[in-house]
Order: sequence, then structure tokens, then C-alpha cells
Amino acid sequence: MYHNCQYLYLSDAEASKAAGSVTWQNIPTLSLSSRECYITAVKINVLYNDAQSHADIVVKGSLPTMNYKSSDNSEPVIAVIHSDDKKIFDLNIENPIHLFSNDNIKNLKLTLTETDGSATVTPNACNLLLKIDYVDQEKQQESFLMELPSRLK
Repeated sequence: MYHNCQYLYLSDAEASKAAGSVTWQNIPTLSLSSRECYITAVKINVLYNDAQSHADIVVKGSLPTMNYKSSDNSEPVIAVIHSDDKKIFDLNIENPIHLFSNDNIKNLKLTLTETDGSATVTPNACNLLLKIDYVDQEKQQESFLMELPSRLK
């Protein structure tokens, strides 16, 4: 299903942070044209000075998706991160969320909320590693062309 992949690391040094959000502007171009892909957060670290109220934080991202819906029409959840001390949050399991999107990412805003929906305080640091698995377009076209004669009958 996947032809190849790339990784995109978004460093804390380039992030703008505010209460409940982290934003990266001017993200490097991943390909010359917009390509369909599955985007997965494979590593997220968020550090706070003070303990948060909950041990889990819901991370939403401003990504266009074709396989995500929510009852509140909000941005897609890209991960839920956990902390034992409520100060240092990261993925404690392999992230099962794979968002179908494209690699035309110019800016990315993460929205950080506690499990009750309230925004977190401004984080001290946030680093994010995204895995971008490209869809094999040739294989998809080949599959469609093989299926086409049976549909014409």
C-alpha cells in the first residue's frame, strides 16, 4: 500500500507556543507536487513547568484529512499523549492514528487539551516527529485498471 516514506521533524526551537497550542510556520517542502499520503505522529514530547490536571493530553493537528470525522467538527486528533508525573508527556504506545492527507504542509498548529476539553497551559517545550507514508499511485491505478473490465460487464 505504501510506496515510500519520509520523516518530518518539527523542533521546539522553531515553534511558537501559547496556552493550549504549538505552531510551526514555513515547514520545508516535502515534494515538488502535492502527493497523497498517510501521516502518523511517531514521536511527540511536550514538557510543562507545572503539573497538568490530567495524565493524558489530546493532541489535535491542523491537517487536511480525508479519513477523519468528529462529532464536534474539530481538527483531527493526531495522538493522545501520557505522563506519569503530569509534566513530561509523550506517546506511551505505538500511535494507531494514520491520517490520509497530502504532503503539502506549509504550517502546522497543534492544539493541546486535557481530557476534559480544557486547554493546557503554555508548554515549555514541544518536539514532533511525523512519518509520511506515500500512497503508491501506480499500484492504485493498476488495481483500478484490472478491476475496470469486470465493472463494464
